[in-house]
Amino acid sequence: MQTTTIIGAGISGLCTAIVLQEAGYPVCIYTKEKPQATTSAIAAAIWMPFIAEPREQVNQWSRRSYEVYAEQAQREPAAGVHMVDFLVLTPTDAPLSWESAVPAGTVRRAAAAELPPDYQHGYKVLVPMIETPIYLRYLLDRYARNGGRIVQQKIDSLADFVAKQGLVINCSGLGAAALCDDEEMYPVQGQIVGVAPMEGLPYIADDEGPNRLAYVLPRQDVIILGGTAVVKATSTVPQAAISEAILARCQRLVPALKEARILHSKVGLRPARSRIRLEADPTLNVIHNYGHGGSGYTVSWGCAETTATLAIERINRSI
Repeated sequence: MQTTTIIGAGISGLCTAIVLQEAGYPVCIYTKEKPQATTSAIAAAIWMPFIAEPREQVNQWSRRSYEVYAEQAQREPAAGVHMVDFLVLTPTDAPLSWESAVPAGTVRRAAAAELPPDYQHGYKVLVPMIETPIYLRYLLDRYARNGGRIVQQKIDSLADFVAKQGLVINCSGLGAAALCDDEEMYPVQGQIVGVAPMEGLPYIADDEGPNRLAYVLPRQDVIILGGTAVVKATSTVPQAAISEAILARCQRLVPALKEARILHSKVGLRPARSRIRLEADPTLNVIHNYGHGGSGYTVSWGCAETTATLAIERINRSI
């Protein structure tokens, strides 16, 4: 059986590769950057749809990913996934736009005593928290055990590459702007601050309120504080003033962070698009799966399964 080639070794490429492998199809990944150097390695990676459209499909893909993560949290402790109570602060009591993406009974209105000062509304949601250093290692190990290879190589021409490789799955993220001449792709810059672990901190986020954009996401190795979402900014160099502002916003949500010890600041570029491109290319032997914005981990397994289905249909037609 001919090997299917995947471009991109971030969360989308790795999940898609594993779904195909475990359906019986050999895979090889080509990537410009090693997985540990991709945007996926910087991501805060709590499950929550963010900067991704179309909403209905995103919720469906997110729901499937939620199911996979929840099972991993229960059965695969080495994966680094935990189910956590996440306090999502909201400006009104309107339902969450992604409530349909979580199982019934996992969302409730936050009690007044659970809210920070100056907040009247919020929801407590049970969601997966993915510890990216652990999870990427887990995926790489699983991919390798299934016989997968990774080739570090920059692809300059998609058409030329397809002519040499056969079926290609394009999970190139922001690289798709040049690779596919896709003018709809654009970066959304995100800066985070990492502080030393502290006991007893909540998982909390304010996307729309007085401290937007602020989130506090404790991990074993670091507490991730965020963040920013600057459309079309391209720098990956952290700015000290932005880190100070992030820290101040997060301290207003969680005053205990005033005692936090700063470890680092990092910047990543989310691969955003007007809508996720997940489709079979009409002119090339390519299946596209990119443009996930700030929802790469959240939609990862759902998009991977849909992509694999399209790929298998192409493979079967060529046999």
